[in-house]
Amino acid sequence: MFDRLSNKIGGIANKLRGSARVTEKDLDRTLREMRMALLEADVALPVVRHLLEDARARALGADVAKSLNPGQVIVKILNDVLTDVLGGQRRDLNISQIPSVILLCGLQGAGKTTTAGKLAKLLIEQGRKVALTSVDATRPAAREQLEILAKQVNVPYLTGNGADAVTMAQSALLQAKTGGHHVLILDTAGRQVIDEGLMAEISAVSKAVHASEQLLVLDAMTGQTALQIAEHFHQTVSLTGCILTKTDADMRGGAAISVSHTTGVPVRYVGTGEKVDAFELFDPQRMAGRILGQGDVVGLVEKIQKSVDKDKAEQLAKKVNKGSFDLMDFAEQLGQMQNMGGMASMMKMLPGANISSEMLAQVDDKPMKRMQAMVYSMTAKERQYPRLINGSRKKRIANGSGTSVQELNKMLKQFAQMQKMMKKMKGGAGKRMMAQLAGKLGAFGGMPKL
Repeated sequence: MFDRLSNKIGGIANKLRGSARVTEKDLDRTLREMRMALLEADVALPVVRHLLEDARARALGADVAKSLNPGQVIVKILNDVLTDVLGGQRRDLNISQIPSVILLCGLQGAGKTTTAGKLAKLLIEQGRKVALTSVDATRPAAREQLEILAKQVNVPYLTGNGADAVTMAQSALLQAKTGGHHVLILDTAGRQVIDEGLMAEISAVSKAVHASEQLLVLDAMTGQTALQIAEHFHQTVSLTGCILTKTDADMRGGAAISVSHTTGVPVRYVGTGEKVDAFELFDPQRMAGRILGQGDVVGLVEKIQKSVDKDKAEQLAKKVNKGSFDLMDFAEQLGQMQNMGGMASMMKMLPGANISSEMLAQVDDKPMKRMQAMVYSMTAKERQYPRLINGSRKKRIANGSGTSVQELNKMLKQFAQMQKMMKKMKGGAGKRMMAQLAGKLGAFGGMPKL
């Protein structure tokens, strides 16, 4: 999501950052370029007008011309305006009540059921005791689908008794109370189109269970239609937020920028893929930074914290301190890099990288997988003592991993260089290297306080 928009607006922002002098004429040209980029990204016209008028008013009132870094001042203004349009401050879920009911609504095909499972998994990782239920009285298959998904994410599925949605919801809520669950995620029925019967049913269910959150699940691929859908649901159900799905397929991102400003309903989460862990909290401030090409260091750190095994990381630190980093450790680090989404996923979150989507598409993680295969084709002794690997062993390892001896030689050379670096990091020298690295990152303004 936002790839195309980020490339264009990030490029505009980069031109400004290096400007020692910015006139009103320069500002108007910049805003015209932004207008075209936003309209091409399918952002609603009223939202584009508001965003640019607000940016221009703030820029002219900020005495930009007298600033030491006028380009940076305008980029900061653009960042603030874009953050406001995206919803302002991040809002966490209201789940203080036990059990708290999170009601999911939306049209068929938007991904409600899958989103229920993804949200459940995210809340479990935060230490919550979660249960799932469906109140679709007309489609037994929808209930069965959610029950299967509940097993995949290891949460109980509560079968609500009754013939109608309200009775089923009340029954499931009673079971959640008895079971001591912190959160009950309630999946409501969907329709192909919005109708009065659907709206009345969702409203009745919400009132019956006193839902603390009423979230609309929207397909990001529907573009401007998403705004009309959100407005209809909000008028009836009084939404507290929305979840955008299929954002990995929507390169334009117009719906995400438009929906919050147009309807007043903030985007709370985004689905970034088909897997149950492809689900992210939507932070307007960090998202604005990504669009303007400023990266997302906090998001990168969170991704690392989520993907890296703490115990293994501590073991690796001890090995590095002893200077005993071996090929198996090397392979495990390559695997963790892939668990974090690969090189391309991490590179686009780095501040100041300014890497286009075309360049990121060319980043290939296959060499890492081939290097892993080479290591896994070795014996335990060969992994620990690479010097044992002679000509005949190299042929065996290459054949076993589906690679060539030349590729193996290259990998062993890279590992030897890394091993030398790791040995230098023992004791005081390692601390000095880490301090220097932290200083360099701090110079880019990229080291967050965690």
